[in-house]
Amino acid sequence: MDSSKTLNAGWTATVVGGPGERKLELTGSSTLGNTLGWKVVDPSTNVVLGSGRTSQGGNMLLPEKYMIGETTQYDLYVWGQKDGNETDGMTNIATMPGAIQKINGFPKVPPSYGIELTGTTEGMLKAYKIGDYSSWNYVDSSANTLKDVTLSTPSTLQTTLTQAAEAAGGDVGATGNPIAWVASQWLGYPTNPPTADMTSAYSPYAGQLQLFAQELAKDIAGGSSALAADNWSLTGLNAPPGLSQRLQVSDPGLYLIVDDSGTSLPIIVGTKALNEALDNGDGRFVDFADAGVGDKPRLGQAALKSTDSSDVTKRIVNDADMDGFDFGEGVEYEIELRVPDLSDTGYTSVPFASYEFSLKDVADKGLTMPDPGEVKVLMNVDPVTGLAAADTDVTATTGVNVSLDVDGALLVSGLQYLFAQQKGSGVANKTTVPVGSKIRIRYAAKLNKYEDTKFEAPGGEVESNGNTVTLTRTTSSGNEDSSLTATAQAYSFEVKLLKVDKDDMSKALGGAKFEVSRAKRDGTGTEVLTFVDLDAGVYRLATTGDTETTTEVTTSSDGHLVLQGVEARELSFKETVAPDGYFTISDFTVEVNKVWNPFDNTVTSVSYSTDGSDLAYVSQDGSAVVVADPTMSLANLPYTGGVGILLMSIISGLFFMVAVRPYYLSHCAEATANILI
Repeated sequence: MDSSKTLNAGWTATVVGGPGERKLELTGSSTLGNTLGWKVVDPSTNVVLGSGRTSQGGNMLLPEKYMIGETTQYDLYVWGQKDGNETDGMTNIATMPGAIQKINGFPKVPPSYGIELTGTTEGMLKAYKIGDYSSWNYVDSSANTLKDVTLSTPSTLQTTLTQAAEAAGGDVGATGNPIAWVASQWLGYPTNPPTADMTSAYSPYAGQLQLFAQELAKDIAGGSSALAADNWSLTGLNAPPGLSQRLQVSDPGLYLIVDDSGTSLPIIVGTKALNEALDNGDGRFVDFADAGVGDKPRLGQAALKSTDSSDVTKRIVNDADMDGFDFGEGVEYEIELRVPDLSDTGYTSVPFASYEFSLKDVADKGLTMPDPGEVKVLMNVDPVTGLAAADTDVTATTGVNVSLDVDGALLVSGLQYLFAQQKGSGVANKTTVPVGSKIRIRYAAKLNKYEDTKFEAPGGEVESNGNTVTLTRTTSSGNEDSSLTATAQAYSFEVKLLKVDKDDMSKALGGAKFEVSRAKRDGTGTEVLTFVDLDAGVYRLATTGDTETTTEVTTSSDGHLVLQGVEARELSFKETVAPDGYFTISDFTVEVNKVWNPFDNTVTSVSYSTDGSDLAYVSQDGSAVVVADPTMSLANLPYTGGVGILLMSIISGLFFMVAVRPYYLSHCAEATANILI
């Protein structure tokens, strides 16, 4: 600072710009020239919140995020400045500052909430708030994942939401809190207690939740709803996956999104929650840790689903944790169809007897399809009365037939009897079954054909046990169309171990025995796994009916151990017998980790991770877990654990005592020889 230089009188400072873009505009000069410098200081702490200069490259943005509070005044210092240069020197020169000016703080900018949407529609999309976030908790204050959210029913919507829930078959109960019922149906988000409505749990487009959403949408369309649309809307949408468009909403909470064209189904989706502790107090929107895993929905995101009947979907409904399946376990599938619109004039010349709407479901050879009597056909409407009723069993409807062909494929024919009828010379929709109503086929196949079952492991291409359904339907031209298919993938995994000498990694060790256990699914403890010995070092998880089984698995002569047919969960290994001349090592765990593609629910890669012992680790190429046994030597004592150290200490102690006695006797003899009488 050069005290001989001064800021000329008449300088001005003005704040321009809107929230998040506020700048300081300075005019004036000094005896150093036309460049001015500035800083904003918090008078209560004397901390500089921001600074800059008017010369090229200088900062003029105000530190808004630190200037919170419209009634708080901050100190603005302004001075004349001459920037350093190569000719005069690189040090900046400043005048004495002018009189301190006061600058008011700014109101805190509220977070902008919204729903990211993908899909296509020409209609207008509007959001209707149906539930409040009364509180939310994070895994910890600095975490970017949400632990839970508490939902409450807006007081003005109590009656409207209760009526819609009851019309959908929901039991609001004595609490009178319909949004609590909604939350209990949506297993995608944490619920306690869990719900038995698996349809709603795995899709916001089906089951009681969809009926609930449709009831609300119907009231909105009829103008009789107490629901009020939010301030924003989207007119038309053409957003493929990865290129979403944002539908802004006013507040955090649970929303119903309605397409006024009726070409997409109503959706129930919650916004993300804001953790203000993140990003230095600016806050960041966060989601649940397991959001997007499998069919679990993400907060703040939704995809439109067309009401066009030309669609078929398929999902696995009993793998909520996305761990895959044990060999021999049942894999529960759900196929979903929608009742087509038969109003096209072409159908007037297609007789009902010639109209077909049927399925063929073909599974990979590792899967055994169920007996036809174990297959259920369900609808979300009673086709006789026309009343909405989730999970209405229509399997026994006259004309509907379930069978297996000679190749073991599942055939479901005659589905047209559920929604179509003869009208004049052609086929038409039944008046009791609305177009777009859901038809679902539920069954469980078993992953129990060992020779043909694919087991996933790190390295190589990921393979699955697929199951593909094909819908055959008659078009308005009278032709058969079998172009619509859907596939669901079932996964089972294998764990590979390689036993080696700790000090000579090229030396494989056979004969090591292990007991393998894992946590029970109900959380009541652990279970020791039972296997079938298939070949040297190769084992398959035992199933009901297996007779020659073992709970102890052994490495082959080349050190390999392969365990097939297990879920991708953490397995605990206890070495019960080490190879001759080696110590056993501490217990360790191996976990199979998988990466899911959230768009098609497929596994894209598999890897291992270990814990519990430094002598069990993932190989360099990631294809196996290396288990290194230490030889029985003093140098390897630190690797053996307390028992080994105690054993060697006892042995060493015995040698010490044996050595001390000869020394003691020798010393006594020497002392006696030196006694003078």
